Amino acid sequence: MKRLCVLLLISCMGFSLSEAKNQKPLRDTLNLLSFNDFHGSFLETGNIPGAARLTASFDLLRQTLPNVMVLAGGDNYSGGYFPRMTGGRPQNTVFDRCGVVYSAIGNHEFDWGIAAMTERLSWGKTRYLAANIFSDSLGQERPDWAVPYAIEKRVLKNGIPVRIAFIGLTTCETKTAALPSIVADLCFANPVEVANNLMEYLKDSADLYILLTHIGTDMENGQVVFTDLDVDGLTAIDNVAGIFSGHSHKSVYGLRDGVPVIQAQNYGRKIARLQYEISRDKKGRISQRFIGGGLLETGMEADSGMEELIAGYLADPTYGFNRILTENLQELDPDFNIEGTGITPLGALVTQSYADSYRRGTHADSSRIVLGICNVGSIRTILPQGEITQLQAGNIVPFGGVLNAFRFNGKSLRRLFQYGIECKAGWMQCHNMEITIENGKVTDLVYMQDGIRRPIYDETPCTVITENFVSSGGDGYPTVLFNALEKDFSEIPAAERNPTDVFIRYLDAQTNIDIKDIAVPTVVLK
Repeated sequence: MKRLCVLLLISCMGFSLSEAKNQKPLRDTLNLLSFNDFHGSFLETGNIPGAARLTASFDLLRQTLPNVMVLAGGDNYSGGYFPRMTGGRPQNTVFDRCGVVYSAIGNHEFDWGIAAMTERLSWGKTRYLAANIFSDSLGQERPDWAVPYAIEKRVLKNGIPVRIAFIGLTTCETKTAALPSIVADLCFANPVEVANNLMEYLKDSADLYILLTHIGTDMENGQVVFTDLDVDGLTAIDNVAGIFSGHSHKSVYGLRDGVPVIQAQNYGRKIARLQYEISRDKKGRISQRFIGGGLLETGMEADSGMEELIAGYLADPTYGFNRILTENLQELDPDFNIEGTGITPLGALVTQSYADSYRRGTHADSSRIVLGICNVGSIRTILPQGEITQLQAGNIVPFGGVLNAFRFNGKSLRRLFQYGIECKAGWMQCHNMEITIENGKVTDLVYMQDGIRRPIYDETPCTVITENFVSSGGDGYPTVLFNALEKDFSEIPAAERNPTDVFIRYLDAQTNIDIKDIAVPTVVLK
C-alpha cells in the first residue's frame, strides 16, 4: 500500500518513477540585464540615448540572448524637467516595453513625496524591492510599499526550473540625499546586516541569490569599491551570486570576494549583464555558476512607438517645452570646474538667478550682500551652446523645491563655506565671491559686486538664498546655520520660489548668456 501511495504521489506531481530517479541532465544560460539611475531621461539629448533607443536595445537583446530578465537599480522617475512636468507618466510604458521585472528603490524615488512615490510604484508591472527601509528605528516594521525580496520562479528554454531570489537594498545616504523632511520618519538600516538576515531566512528557498541595490560603487585601480559607507561586507555574505549597484552613476564591473558587482553608469547609457549557467543533474538538483558579464552600450536603433509617445508630450503646448528663452554663447558644463576647486561657471549662473529672484521679489537695497548658493548635485546637465529652450533650461536644476532666504553673518557664512568645500557630494556652488583657503580652511571671504571688493568680517550681515533641500540638511549641510529666516522673501508664494522656475525666468530675461558676464567666484589657495 505504501509503494502504491508513493507511485500515486509522484504521478500527481507530473513525474514517473523512472523520471524522478533518473532525469536527463540539462544546462542553460540565464541573462540578468539591468540599467540604473535613469532619472526620467526619456529624451535623446547629447550622449543620453533616450527611452526609444533603450527600449529597442532590450528588444534586440531578448532576440539574441537566451532567458533574459531585466532589472532596474532605482532613481527611475525624477531627475529632469520633462519627468517633473509630465509627472513621470511615460515611465510605466518605458518599463513595460523594456520588460523590467524588479527594481530597487532609489533616494530620488522620494523626490515628490511618499504618497506620489507609492502611486508610481504601483504603475505598470514592475515590482519594487527594498529590504532595509523600516518605519521604526528597531527595524521590525516596514511600510507596505517596502517589499524586502521576491523569488522569481521560471522554467528556462531548455526545461530547467529555476528559483531566483532578489533582495532589494537602498542606500543609507537617502536620509540626506533625499529631502530630509520627506524621509524623516523612515529608518534606513545597514544593508549588510539586513541582507545577512534575509539570506539566512531564505536559505534553500532559491537556486540563485541576487542583491538588487541602489548603493554606490566605483572602480579604483581596476578593482570594485563601494562608495557608500559600511557596506563592504555585502560581497562577503554567503551564497550571494551577484550584486547590481547604482546611485554613484559609475561604470562598474568586476569581481570582489569572488562575487560579480556591476553598475551601468546612468541615464540608460549602458546596460549591465551578468550571465549564469544553470544546470540540472540526473537527480533533479539545480546548480548555478557565474560565467561572465560586462557593460553593453545602448544601441543606435530607436523604437518608433516610443518616439511617437515622447514626441506627443514635447509638442503639447501645455508644457511649453520648445519655447525659446535666450541664446547661450558658450557651452556650460557642470563638470567643468575652476582649476583647483569644485566651483563651476554654470553653478555661478544658477546661484546668480537665486540672488536675482530675491532682489527682484523684495526690492532689496543694492548695498546688501545677497548670495545665492546650491549643492552641486542640484545641477544635473550641460547648458548647450545656441538657442536655449525652456526644456533645456529646466533640465539644469530640475528637482524643484522652494527657495528661502536666511540671515547670516560673516562667521556663520565661513562655516557654511567650510562645509561646502568638504562636502562628500562636491563643492557648494555660489557667485560674486573671492574665497581664500589656507591649508584646507576658509580664512577670508570677499563679496565682489560691480568691481567693488567688500570684505566679509565676523559680524558682517549677509542674506543667503538656497533651496529647501540644503537648508533642511540635504547632503548633510548643517541645519543650525539656517535658523534665521528672512520673512520678506517667504511672503512671496512658494510657487514663485521654485528653483527650476526661477532659473527659467532668469534666462528668459537675458538677451544672451556670455560666460564673461557670469560672476564666477575666485578662489585663492594658500
